[in-house]
Amino acid sequence: MSTDCRKSREIIEILADVVKATAEGCVIVVSDYKGGVREINCPTINYTFGNAMYVKEKLDTLSKTPHGNGIKYPLIALFCPFNEDRKSPDYHTKAKVRVLIACASKQEWSNEERLDTSFKNILRPIYHRFLEALQEDKRLDFGYDPVVQHEYSENYSYGKYGAVTSSGEAVTDFIDAINITNLELKVKPSNCNYR
Repeated sequence: MSTDCRKSREIIEILADVVKATAEGCVIVVSDYKGGVREINCPTINYTFGNAMYVKEKLDTLSKTPHGNGIKYPLIALFCPFNEDRKSPDYHTKAKVRVLIACASKQEWSNEERLDTSFKNILRPIYHRFLEALQEDKRLDFGYDPVVQHEYSENYSYGKYGAVTSSGEAVTDFIDAINITNLELKVKPSNCNYR
């Protein structure tokens, strides 16, 4: 049985694999303690899924230890629940999902500093590599369209004023983030023979 046959056809698990592949092929720019910048391979990306409150709680839990603090960001979060269309033999499932790509920020930064430090150097490279990794995953079907259909928004206010959950609870960390909405994912049906 091929390795593709053993891989999950569920969106949550597919995105876990895509996030892992995103980190493996991405280069970001970071500042050092002397104010210089250098390119590095992207660190492991923290992947989580759930509603905004769950994501906040998971980040808060990671904040309790030095190790956890070191692995919180960069973050890619898949917001759940999302509705899936499973009524066609042409695909296993189809959905439009929301994803957040985030990195740590500083409240005192101006939008211009956020643009350079967070968006140009970290978030946009991760975003572009994430789209490439989606297209590389053989379980996903984007047809003949070379573009992954979605809506894109850079959020500069999370870093300045903080992010809040839908219930109004403030996220502990200041972050800069790219919001991806209406990300259209279609999962191919399994072509594996189980005997």
